[in-house]
Amino acid sequence: MSEQDNTKRPRSGDGTEKRPRPRPEGESGRRRPAEDRPRKKRPLTDEERRARAAAAGALGKKRRRRRKKKSAWKKVLIGILIFLVVLAAVGYGIFRHMYGQMTFRPSGSTTPAPITEATPVPTGEAPETGTPAPTETPEPTPEPTPTEEELQAKAEQELIETLQEDAEEIMYSDNVYNLLLIGADGTSEVIERGDAMIILSINKESKKIWLTSLMRDTQVSVPGFGLGHLNWTSAVQNYSGKGGPELLLATISSEKNFAIRIDNWALVNFVDFAEIANLLGPIHVTVTPEEAQSMNGLIRQVCQMRDAQLGLGKSGSGEGTKRVYFPKKGGTFDITDGIQILAYCRERKVGTRNDDPALTRYGDTGRSNKQREVLMQMWENVKKMNLLQQYELAEKVMSIVTTDLTQGKCASLLLQAPALINYEIGQQQCPHPKAMSKGLDANNLSAYFPDWRVNRNYLRATIYNQPMTAADLTSSYSGYRVTIIEPTA
Repeated sequence: MSEQDNTKRPRSGDGTEKRPRPRPEGESGRRRPAEDRPRKKRPLTDEERRARAAAAGALGKKRRRRRKKKSAWKKVLIGILIFLVVLAAVGYGIFRHMYGQMTFRPSGSTTPAPITEATPVPTGEAPETGTPAPTETPEPTPEPTPTEEELQAKAEQELIETLQEDAEEIMYSDNVYNLLLIGADGTSEVIERGDAMIILSINKESKKIWLTSLMRDTQVSVPGFGLGHLNWTSAVQNYSGKGGPELLLATISSEKNFAIRIDNWALVNFVDFAEIANLLGPIHVTVTPEEAQSMNGLIRQVCQMRDAQLGLGKSGSGEGTKRVYFPKKGGTFDITDGIQILAYCRERKVGTRNDDPALTRYGDTGRSNKQREVLMQMWENVKKMNLLQQYELAEKVMSIVTTDLTQGKCASLLLQAPALINYEIGQQQCPHPKAMSKGLDANNLSAYFPDWRVNRNYLRATIYNQPMTAADLTSSYSGYRVTIIEPTA
């Protein structure tokens, strides 16, 4: 046996041979140098402990500051949220209060059923007082015997009427909202004739607002009644109890007439408009001596109506309404009195025919121009008001308006108001002066006879921004063929 075989190998506790632990590759059997051996942790000195404690405290403070900042921001956000909720509640309360000031009158059917009882013949005038029984027919206003020229014009007009065609469809668009503004004669709760009728159209696609004056003496086909003047339709209830704004809207939207959908209506009477105008001056106007004389007569009339309504003046108690007249020689003025502004808007009997071939200041055309002119100036004055003045105005307007606007629709319009301020505003009248003829109706009263085809296309081209050709906009009703506006197609 060799010397190597005689070497004793270490044994484990159970007597088995104890094999050496395998070493990692490259590791020798020698002990590692002292510098490579793991050292035992040295105990911290007091200074080190204090330094570590200070660092931990600083870190804790930083974390606490972060938590406080987050908590503060949460409180700020909650405070802002509560403020907005309170503000919304106050705003809603103010809106409910102001909406409650209006006289809300929901619309019924816009097309009354045909009337079987005796139907009055529409005339240019409605009774001033009282309400006759439905079967009574008001006496026609005596009129002078027409001349041969007038009779010939009437015969020509009857021929024109036979050539009229009904509209194929009623004008409507989701992007267009039409509100009919009605200024009515009188001061009573019974709605009188529509002295001023303006369609306020908002086109969200073209970003434009149109003010379209409807001529009061336009001959129209009144549903259930027959032919009559447009302004007569709102006073039909004085005869039969079946008219009012609903019949006026049905007449305007009829396929025999303007064929345009009206979404809502709002009405004020003479005295109410004067109250609004008191808050919306000054209005810059120019009047001739003839117009001043006519307007001063209208001022006296409205003041007498107001005194009678409120029991003021000689026959009542208290001092009568203050009367602010135009100088007899006319001139250019800034006026602020509401009744004086109203008289300027109503005057239509005096004009400057020779100096004004387009009749922009004569008759219904002149009056409608004045009304829109005043509305535009009022709008500019509203934009200059502070919030308190605008609130006072809104409260006053809503307290005297009768409308079928629902609370939801009114709120929707108010929310759109900031955007509407930047919309372009256009003005026009319908029927167009060059797409109608003037003649006598069945009662020998002066009336406008529109070229309905061209006037409907005119509304499509303006309010609805639809492309139109020259043929669509050319009429012969003014005595010669004329294209009323520049075609867009």
